[in-house]
Amino acid sequence: MINRILFVDDDESILDAAKTALEVYGYEVITALSGEECLDKIKNADIVFLDIKMPGMDGIETLKKIKEIKPSLPVIMITAYATVDTAIEAMKEGASDYIRKPFNIEELESSILAAIEDIKFKKIEEFYEREDYFEKFKKIAEKSGGICITREVERVKNIPNTIIVPLEKDLEPRKLEEVKKDIEKNMGKNFAILLTNIEYLLKKNNVDEVREFLEWLNRKSSSEKCYLIFSANLKNMEEGEREMLQDLITDIHLGILSDSISNYIRRKIISLLSSGEKYPFTKIAQELGIEDNPKLSFHLKKLKDDGVLEQDEEKRYHLSNTGKEIAEFLNSIKKKKVKGGKEIMWIPFK
Repeated sequence: MINRILFVDDDESILDAAKTALEVYGYEVITALSGEECLDKIKNADIVFLDIKMPGMDGIETLKKIKEIKPSLPVIMITAYATVDTAIEAMKEGASDYIRKPFNIEELESSILAAIEDIKFKKIEEFYEREDYFEKFKKIAEKSGGICITREVERVKNIPNTIIVPLEKDLEPRKLEEVKKDIEKNMGKNFAILLTNIEYLLKKNNVDEVREFLEWLNRKSSSEKCYLIFSANLKNMEEGEREMLQDLITDIHLGILSDSISNYIRRKIISLLSSGEKYPFTKIAQELGIEDNPKLSFHLKKLKDDGVLEQDEEKRYHLSNTGKEIAEFLNSIKKKKVKGGKEIMWIPFK
């Protein structure tokens, strides 16, 4: 929970007004008149409101320093001259949001509540599908073709349209470069790709090698518009190894989703478009109650660049297939259906 707010501005009257207003809501407010003073006080801050235009170390430079010290600390920029370029620069450096001057207490409170929501999403470290991963793979592979990279050859040898790439040869793990060559040779558009027994890869390969392989498979599958399913059996692993493997898989999975769901406006856009309707810019702004066009433009561009949104010939926005998967995931979180498991990580791409 956010309790301590650090408010940074070179105008003392703004600091006094913000402190008085936010303390009424029960927050403890720390103030700073410069970027340097901000950095001295961030240790115990739960959220930072940071003015962009300040003498000496400006807000963007201060933001960069904050992210070096406390990467997960929510920072909301304050600006009197918001433009798309301003928003893009601040967001690229890790800002959670920005508000315009002059602001009111409702805007500050809204930003704080949004930051609380963002923190909840950032704490999601892993999520698993409960459906058997072989069955999920089989459904897709029978229609579109598939590659199964596995030790459990017997489980998939009778699935139609499936190419098997074994992880084992003569009871020993195969070299990852050999496995990659087999995958490249056989991969097709819209395939289902199932990689099981990820824990087995660590038998003969170090963590960095396995990470590189997973990232390569991630990129390759994405470029071919494939479904990618990762699976690992964590039950018989030591705790340290299990955590390491979970982190590897989670890094890949959240790499797809984190940018799209890490900001409340982007989540609201995805939720709005999850109905399947197509909306022009003005309709999205109206439905979400967003009057700041530069801010909305930035988030729409970000989602489109990430492949979450698409536009039709009339410039109306709608969810791509990736966007639909993200919408389903967000909906499952709202319904509290996402639960930890021990067997499977499902990563959809199409």
